[in-house]
Amino acid sequence: MDDMTPAFLGISHAKPILSCVVKGTQLPSNKGPVGATDLHENHPRSIINPQPPHSGLDVIERRIAHGLLDNFLERVITQYPIYHRSDVTAAFNSIFVPTINPNQDTPRNRYIINIIMAISLSTAARTKQKAANAHAYALVRHALQYIPEVATNDLGGLQAILLLTQYTFLNPSVADVWLLTGLISQAVIDLGLHQELPNDSHTTAYHRDMRRRLFWCAWEMEVAVCSIFLRPVNLPIRNIDVAFPVEVDDTAITETGIDPSGLVSKFTSRRIWLFRQIEADIISVLWHGDPIPKEFRSLEEWMQNCKASVTAWHKEVYAAAGANKEPSFVKRWREMLLYADIVYPYILVTLYRPSRRIPQPRTDHLVIAFVNAVEVAHGYWQQSNADYGNIKYVFHPCHHVFNSAIVFLQALPRCKSEISERYTLQEVEDWMARFSRFFATISERWPAATRCLEEYERLLAPTKKEYLDFLDQKANFVRRQAVPIGNMVEDMYNYPTDLDDAVNFWTVCNPTTTADPTIEPLAAAYAFNVSHDWNAEFNLDLETETKPGI
Repeated sequence: MDDMTPAFLGISHAKPILSCVVKGTQLPSNKGPVGATDLHENHPRSIINPQPPHSGLDVIERRIAHGLLDNFLERVITQYPIYHRSDVTAAFNSIFVPTINPNQDTPRNRYIINIIMAISLSTAARTKQKAANAHAYALVRHALQYIPEVATNDLGGLQAILLLTQYTFLNPSVADVWLLTGLISQAVIDLGLHQELPNDSHTTAYHRDMRRRLFWCAWEMEVAVCSIFLRPVNLPIRNIDVAFPVEVDDTAITETGIDPSGLVSKFTSRRIWLFRQIEADIISVLWHGDPIPKEFRSLEEWMQNCKASVTAWHKEVYAAAGANKEPSFVKRWREMLLYADIVYPYILVTLYRPSRRIPQPRTDHLVIAFVNAVEVAHGYWQQSNADYGNIKYVFHPCHHVFNSAIVFLQALPRCKSEISERYTLQEVEDWMARFSRFFATISERWPAATRCLEEYERLLAPTKKEYLDFLDQKANFVRRQAVPIGNMVEDMYNYPTDLDDAVNFWTVCNPTTTADPTIEPLAAAYAFNVSHDWNAEFNLDLETETKPGI
């Protein structure tokens, strides 16, 4: 390592590569590929010289900490079951109730609980979202000082990176998700999690289930990020040799065995993994030249199957939600339904948009992508305004909506006639505004999203003018029947556009080639105030009283 690693990277035995990943995911900028301070070892904001914050868990009132833990265990851990709930509880008690778990206040436990508190606070806060996110960001920065101790080459180290990645989806300014998911995938392969272990007495049901959980969490994270950036996936996407973990609650999963009759609580994660399988297959075929499965005779037949698969998936989610008999799961199912209503149109956008394999889609396919792009923006806007307890990620929504906005702007000039015949100008203008509304809303939680709004509106202006000009020409054509129709149609469709160049320039929000050193850390404008009543300030609605232990 000493012989092959450039000194300026700051990588050494004492500072593992994960430290170099802890630099926020950025949106494209024309200021250059790398910030001037990123690799300067003496600069306080250098990527290789992270400065630990001066506050952490000690400023959280115990009653609020219990409430945030409850929120995480009931609403968050079931989506990403990275840790067993008993391990989370033990780590929490080692810090907040040390009499129950004495002498266990370790760097790893502090790392885990700092990030869990940050995730839960970001999820639970209903007011003053910007300030709440700043507090959460400071907690994570505090956790990062423990990276050398927790980033180990074992299951515990993988769990630590997965947890950091989960928070990064909520606040992309803390780390580079592209590099994180790359590290995760390499760790999965190094640890052999992409293959099932032999059936022998040395592998307990508990251990096998945990390996499956970590594989599918890592797999989903990598597919989600690579699909956004239209890049190939390192882990397998077909014929995966790892079964899904059990869906029963962790209270039914112990070292001594698994009770299959336990309450089914992890129903969200499996359905998300199933959706990602459809998405991964589409990206691999349309963008990376993977062969169509042998059971399909043509590309068109495969596309029809993709649409049928996501439609069946969507219907199954609704059927399962309707069959739910557990009152405590109602809100969680409502959140899952909204997720289904977002990703269903997003798959149709992905399937029917221009791609490397189909650079010029059929007009009817492009119109389908156009209409569903609007549904993606509207659904994510609803999610960003959802009530207490809903997990409000920003990385995926921002990129998905921007990708959809580009498809919307590509389709509008290419399908002017078809769109104008089916939809009124008022409808089209309302759809244009939905993308702007979403970017304006989400920028409160990820300020960099403001640049998405600016770029979208820059591209929208000439496209909208072109469409309005087309409508005027179309109206004039109706009044001037004497004009030869062939010349009129040729004039209406002879238009310049820079949208294809814009897509290449944007590089789908590539975080590894762009950075904006002018963006200050989210927490810079805020400092912890120990006297803050978080429950009142952020309207957390946490009724949990101080307990001797959970």
